[in-house]
Amino acid sequence: MRKLLGYSLLAISCLAWAIIPVIPFLSLSVAQKASWATAVFVFAEVTWWLAMPLLGKEIIDYSKAAWQRCKAFFSRNGDPTESQQADDYDK
Repeated sequence: MRKLLGYSLLAISCLAWAIIPVIPFLSLSVAQKASWATAVFVFAEVTWWLAMPLLGKEIIDYSKAAWQRCKAFFSRNGDPTESQQADDYDK
């Protein structure tokens, strides 16, 4: 039951993140668009962080590893495995 709730919250969070880029194209005032975007952003973050402990240590470790790969990719402007290859070369 805990995993089901966790995956449900994670799916809702991903759906909320997917909705954010659509908000500027709605026929609302600028203030309403900003309010909706902020509310959806906060909702997405809250559901994401509620899902993480429910899914367990494995998903948290996976998320951290994915974040590190993403940071490595953008910090080196290239292949995220470069740092791993450099580490292997040093051994």
